Amino acid sequence: MTALRLLYIFLLMGFYSCIKKPAKHKVDPAAVDLHNNAMAMVPYVKNADSSRKAILLLDSATSIDSNYYRAYFHKLMFLYSLKQYDKAIVATQNLIRLRPGAHDLHTFAGIFYEKINDSISSKKYFQKSLSICNTVLDTMRLKNIDYEMFTINKAVNLIMLNRNTEANRLLNQLAATQAGGEMKEIAVSMIGLNKDALIEMYYDGKVSR
Repeated sequence: MTALRLLYIFLLMGFYSCIKKPAKHKVDPAAVDLHNNAMAMVPYVKNADSSRKAILLLDSATSIDSNYYRAYFHKLMFLYSLKQYDKAIVATQNLIRLRPGAHDLHTFAGIFYEKINDSISSKKYFQKSLSICNTVLDTMRLKNIDYEMFTINKAVNLIMLNRNTEANRLLNQLAATQAGGEMKEIAVSMIGLNKDALIEMYYDGKVSR
């Protein structure tokens, strides 16, 4: 497991971070330039100096435009790399302010609260994300392009809430019904994990593949 897994999780989850897209927001061009300069440092996210520079650029971008979703979201990977979880919580709360129906954002908030040993706060976010996933999955067809992502995130929340039996049953069902690919691989690798192992494997990037 390398920094690429951390980047994959953040960027892939970001792709699915809209259940209900808000009205198109026109971002200030100056903020976009700052964001783009920060994103040039993504390959160097594990370098502390590069991450700090990227965060400064993204902070400037959100100072110009306080509703710049992508700047807040991409800031998370740099903050996580620096283990600045308290600041990651603030960034995630801004993201939730902009897209309250995005299930993955609530999961991220829960993970960050776990990292600062606040399980009372984390539980509320995992429960909220699980509720969103359940509502969507209740009316979603198995062949829907988003089905795998919602199901995996539902399993993540179940694991983080110590409902491992339910999570394993769901992951086994997903592995049995999906043809293959990255999502199936993730589902299979999550089977049997407890919440500490899940964070270590998919967020801290300490487990070898």
